[in-house]
Amino acid sequence: MFQIGSRVVHPCYGAGVVVRIQEKSIGETVHAYYVIDTVARPMQLMVPVSRAVEHALRPVGDEGDLRNCLCQCEEPPQDDEINKDQRARQATMREQLKSGVFDDIVGIARMLYYMNSKRPLGTIDRQLFDQGKDFIAGELALAADVRIDDARQEIEHLLTTMLKSAED
Repeated sequence: MFQIGSRVVHPCYGAGVVVRIQEKSIGETVHAYYVIDTVARPMQLMVPVSRAVEHALRPVGDEGDLRNCLCQCEEPPQDDEINKDQRARQATMREQLKSGVFDDIVGIARMLYYMNSKRPLGTIDRQLFDQGKDFIAGELALAADVRIDDARQEIEHLLTTMLKSAED
């Protein structure tokens, strides 16, 4: 399904590049694995080739589509979009982050950034926010063929624009 050099997204670990396909023996059985270098964190993933679909490994999204999704960062969330029940909100956000759906993760980053502008985020919300931003920046960096730091700056700029529009 993927070749060496393919740009892929793992729903839990974000975007990366398939650097090799490696065979490993487990007992008498030989399995092939995609070895993926992630862009947001210095780590390698090994995903069994035969279970890539089951693990929801997917190609990096189209740059234009990703940038369209990012446009929602320019508008502040409505009060009714923010679940007041902190535990329920955080549980929902964790599930959305695990899904690896770009649009959902952009929504999480947008909401948490907005909440942080009202009062500092707690530890768990800050972790979810950082995880979401890393996920978004990694996929955008690979799709747009830019450095991860440039993608992070672009996301920060869009989020800052949201706060400026909320003040107006």
